[in-house]
Amino acid sequence: MIVYEVMNSKLSEVKLLDVDLIVQELEEVISEFQLEITLKTTLSTMKGSIHYHLKQGKTSGVLEVTYWPNKKRLFVEIHNNRLSDWNKNMILPFSEALAQRFSGVVQPKVY
Repeated sequence: MIVYEVMNSKLSEVKLLDVDLIVQELEEVISEFQLEITLKTTLSTMKGSIHYHLKQGKTSGVLEVTYWPNKKRLFVEIHNNRLSDWNKNMILPFSEALAQRFSGVVQPKVY
């Protein structure tokens, strides 16, 4: 699994009432990268999170993004069974764009 988390960002300053504004900003970045949202849900293991599955056209592979307002966390990941060339090449620039949007830095996570 490949995971990047946006750290030390302004997300730590967001009040829970501002979640819709963060989601709007997040979806603007998704649009800028010309990705399609194929799933938007809440993860049962992360109550209150907003979780996306993103695809690039009809090609295989999924890029996943999770914003967890209660914990002030934002991360992008690719599960091993959803790995493809496009998402492997896009995960870092996409994560960096999110970090820039929210005035943070990208930190890789090792699992």
